Amino acid sequence: MTIKNNIPESMIPGFYAGYNYYAGPSGLPTNVQKVLLVGAGLASGSLPVNTPLDVYTESDVIAAVGSGSVLHSMYLAAKAAWKYTIITLVKHAEPTGASASWTFSLTGTATRSGIVRCWIGDTFADAAVSVGSTPTGLAPVLAAALSAKTQLLITASATDDDVKLTAKQMGEYLSAAGGIKVRVESLGTDMVASSVTMTAGTGSVDVTQALASVFAERYHLIGLSVSDATNLGVLRTHLDKAGGPLEKRGQRGIVSFEGTVVAAKTLQASINHERVHIAAIKSLSNPIWERTAGICAVFASSSQPNKPINHKPVVGLDVPNVPDRWSVEEEEALLFGGIIPLSTSDGYLTIVRAVATKTNLDGVRLEKLVNSSVIATLDYVRDSVTAMHKEKYSDAVIHAHLASAIKEDNIAVCKTLEKAGLLRYVDDYADDFLVEEDTDHPGRMLDVIPAHIVPELDQIYTTINMYQN
Repeated sequence: MTIKNNIPESMIPGFYAGYNYYAGPSGLPTNVQKVLLVGAGLASGSLPVNTPLDVYTESDVIAAVGSGSVLHSMYLAAKAAWKYTIITLVKHAEPTGASASWTFSLTGTATRSGIVRCWIGDTFADAAVSVGSTPTGLAPVLAAALSAKTQLLITASATDDDVKLTAKQMGEYLSAAGGIKVRVESLGTDMVASSVTMTAGTGSVDVTQALASVFAERYHLIGLSVSDATNLGVLRTHLDKAGGPLEKRGQRGIVSFEGTVVAAKTLQASINHERVHIAAIKSLSNPIWERTAGICAVFASSSQPNKPINHKPVVGLDVPNVPDRWSVEEEEALLFGGIIPLSTSDGYLTIVRAVATKTNLDGVRLEKLVNSSVIATLDYVRDSVTAMHKEKYSDAVIHAHLASAIKEDNIAVCKTLEKAGLLRYVDDYADDFLVEEDTDHPGRMLDVIPAHIVPELDQIYTTINMYQN
């Protein structure tokens, strides 16, 4: 045996000692889940378009993208769902178009005191009504109360007895299904608030350049503020390229959708990818970008990739009204179609089951990649093997025993993964670990690793036998 060391040659007498950090098992790599949130920021923020920024506090976010921006609300939703979420923001270009607006009127001099309350999503502002209050006197008070809540995505103004709310940013998505929801109500008083009239925003979001700007970095979970088919296609392409065998940056994308089962399945069919996830609900006060950010945080809270995300609460988000909740039949249809249903349990909005949109291959039903944990576990297995190869073979040469050494190390990594509860049957399939030199490409070794993933537990079917004496 020839002993090797990393000590530089010297002619000076002495006793020299160095360290070999790689002598023993190195264990598995960490699996911290970084979250990238892609959305709109205000011009008042310092963050340039298409420039990723790691953020650690809300004050960082406000300075970068502005209070009351889409990215600000996404950050707040993610931190509410899991406060330890590691977040990076990237701001896409502002759409060319117009901002949405909402108007309503107050009528009648009050003969009873009470409150006029305006809701923006799940946040409200009040204006106290006294006997004798008039609409022209109260409208600016309510507008001021709304404007004081700078985290809201709107600005408010009053003209006579009318209150007008205007989105701080442009784009049709802000007022579309799943966008900003405004409602107003009178509580206790006989001053009446009219129905809200909306003028839709215009302009389409394009996340292409925003995603291109972060391609070289790995973000385990990417949440988009929009969920139209065009931007989902851009996301799918990004995930496909970044997660491929050369780049090796396995990532998952998450968006939220509001609408019917049929519409959700139509969107899924246009994507059909193991790294793309769509969470759907009929209607919710929180906009889709807040739902997406919260779900990203829940996904990130689990460091074990094959751990199921079933019936997990998304803390901080509202729950749907009873008419807006899925039936069991609808949830089944969504899950079969590769859509994550959002439901209600114990007063929380919950993820029924984390599934990916990959449900078929060339028109044939495919079950292997439905659970989101499958691709997450495969990514981690690849990370573990690649980390070992880089550590042990970066300066190797191809010698007679190299193939057997690589095979032995591949098995050792998989045994460690087995102990961690991520792989199984490693010994049973030891003969299926293959390593050989590529005779067509000098300097290349080829290896095959059987990865029998430990599946998540999704269901227990129980039969209870009744006995009577």
